[in-house]
Amino acid sequence: MTILLTLKEKPDIPLEADNITPSQFAGKSLMEIGEIEIHQGNRSLPLEEFFEIEGDGTKEIDETEIILKGNLKQVKMIGRGMNGGRLSVEGDTGMYLGAEMIAGRIKVSGSVDAWAAAEQEGGNIQIEGNAGDYLCAGYRGSAEGMRGGRVYVGGDVGRELASQMRRGFIAVKGNVGEMAAVRMRGGSIMIGGGLGPRVGIGATRGMIFALGRVDSLPPTYKYSGISKREFTGYYLRYLKLRRPDFMPEGLEPTETEKWVKFVGDFAEGNPREEIYARVALNEHLVS
Repeated sequence: MTILLTLKEKPDIPLEADNITPSQFAGKSLMEIGEIEIHQGNRSLPLEEFFEIEGDGTKEIDETEIILKGNLKQVKMIGRGMNGGRLSVEGDTGMYLGAEMIAGRIKVSGSVDAWAAAEQEGGNIQIEGNAGDYLCAGYRGSAEGMRGGRVYVGGDVGRELASQMRRGFIAVKGNVGEMAAVRMRGGSIMIGGGLGPRVGIGATRGMIFALGRVDSLPPTYKYSGISKREFTGYYLRYLKLRRPDFMPEGLEPTETEKWVKFVGDFAEGNPREEIYARVALNEHLVS
């Protein structure tokens, strides 16, 4: 069952729409969906005040799909805590998209603001445009960031990607800003474009595959040699199977490519974070 939500006009005060999830819509008629409350400032208002609502009544969560249209840059928390079903955003959207997501699928045709997929536990998020700061990160003061699931970004990502990441998989086609993977404890990240400075500060476990150029690495990372690494072919084949458009030109999922490996962060106890960078684009790291 598909529910279409069309924003009537761009709100002057941001909306907090964490109730726009398949689990909140499941089993409700269009009238009941229209009465679901979202927040604007210090007021709770019905969904129908801001959105035109069309479609069929919904049944089970996994049978529910929500499609959102309009200028949604002032709409926050869409899909927050989502626990199944499908959600599509046709255009750009605001902060906290898919934050704390547990299951289901989210697809955004445009770009998203900061804190998308923050502390995600599961599910699949595909963002065809850019993502703001703190993608897949932990909230301020939290000990854990992303704990599972998959996130694909077709554009660039801002600063502090995957801070405190524990598990999961992230693939970025474009560039990533500074301080990515700070205090990372697990999971895998593949970056097709450039990787900004101060990556992996305080990280002790996990893997980063830099398919593009790495500006620099912290001095607390130890050079671990250059070689052809067979298991990198597995990750490249995985990426090519799911998002072949993310593969940089000239890079094939074979074991012939040479990679330079760094291990760290040696400022921490028991450092086992691994960063792999293509030698062809990163000779400055070993010169």
